[in-house]
Amino acid sequence: MQVLAESLWQSEMYTEVVKRIESLKRFGNKSGREVTEHLLPRLSNPDTGMKIIHIAGTNGKGSVAMYIAAALEANGYKTGLFTSPHLITIRERIQVNRKLISEENFTRLAEKVLSVEMPDEYTPTFFDICLAVSLLYFKEQNCDYVVLETGLGGRLDSTRGIGQKPLVGVITAIGLDHTAILGDTLEQIAAEKAGIERDGMPVVIAHNPPEVRTVLEKNAAEYFAVDEDYSGDNELKKLAKRAADRDKELTPPLLGDFQYDNEAASLAALSYCMTALDIEKVLDGIRSVKWPARIQKLKENPLFIVDGSHNPQGVAALVDTLKRNYPEERFIFIMAAMADKDAAHMISGTKEIAERYICLKADTPRSISAEALSDMVKTQGAEALTAGSVSEAIKVALNTRKPVVAFGSLYLAGEILAESKSLQTSDQL
Repeated sequence: MQVLAESLWQSEMYTEVVKRIESLKRFGNKSGREVTEHLLPRLSNPDTGMKIIHIAGTNGKGSVAMYIAAALEANGYKTGLFTSPHLITIRERIQVNRKLISEENFTRLAEKVLSVEMPDEYTPTFFDICLAVSLLYFKEQNCDYVVLETGLGGRLDSTRGIGQKPLVGVITAIGLDHTAILGDTLEQIAAEKAGIERDGMPVVIAHNPPEVRTVLEKNAAEYFAVDEDYSGDNELKKLAKRAADRDKELTPPLLGDFQYDNEAASLAALSYCMTALDIEKVLDGIRSVKWPARIQKLKENPLFIVDGSHNPQGVAALVDTLKRNYPEERFIFIMAAMADKDAAHMISGTKEIAERYICLKADTPRSISAEALSDMVKTQGAEALTAGSVSEAIKVALNTRKPVVAFGSLYLAGEILAESKSLQTSDQL
């Protein structure tokens, strides 16, 4: 009975601290970089001495982070992984050897961070707190390597405020996203992402248009571009080139032809680690990766796919994958979108393979209403329905017996994945 009571108390404490963190502002008075620079010294600089791989970009950051972490883990190295956003639980953001931080440890470390006295102008945001908790946890766990994914941008991102210079930076595919903050051209966004670069730090550059490459390479002390010729003797870089060239022996575990580019960037980044890695173990680690809501198949008959794509480049990659794998199909699209995203472009990018759309509002104030999204679909000449909940949308979609794809928002993806766990019948997820 006492053990049960303690467990319930701990769960309540965890729920309360998560609510406190979630109530914090999304953006602070100062940049995340400045907040981290002030916060970490007050926590005794937990990042000091860490072997860090730092990842920025628009699309593919999470996949690259997971590939790298899995490869290091397969080689016997204890690896911390910090990613965002989460889909179901905040603890997804902080993992060691792909195991989520426990509720108890999250609560304890979050309370430690929240108790730090900071000047008002440097009040930490939700993301700042999560980053600080992750670094404290990775320090406690004596991680051999730490993989850090940026939240937004690079130059002013919270992760850029860490004092420890990373072993290597990775910049993945650049696309038009967060344009109100990062700029409305690929070159402007690339310049912000390139802000993770530091003196003497090598940078791996994933496949990108030439104009983006020019920006990314400008200030890099040393760079390795996965789509350039390579004639050296580094085996991991050789593999990176093969992956970039779509070598079928290196077929990634995640769906989508673009995953070859993510795999290539990961392999190249691993070549900069400070210890020799077993190539076969690296590949075994990458092959073991499962990453939720990255063109994830939840059900076969009828087909049900969930994808977190929410910008033009991500949607284009989703559509390309669907066309390649299901060339004769038309899809029921369950869709939600944030007000600051280009929902009209997401609709225009998918409507040629759409049977109809089921529109709903994601569970966040930032989401477009179901009715407004439906009107946008109809304006483009496509058929649209509205649903009051994720469960309703799923049931309506599956009743059509047509293949279903949920997309447009990671918030929606998280709700879909949470709902799928509770559905039991053969006609449901």
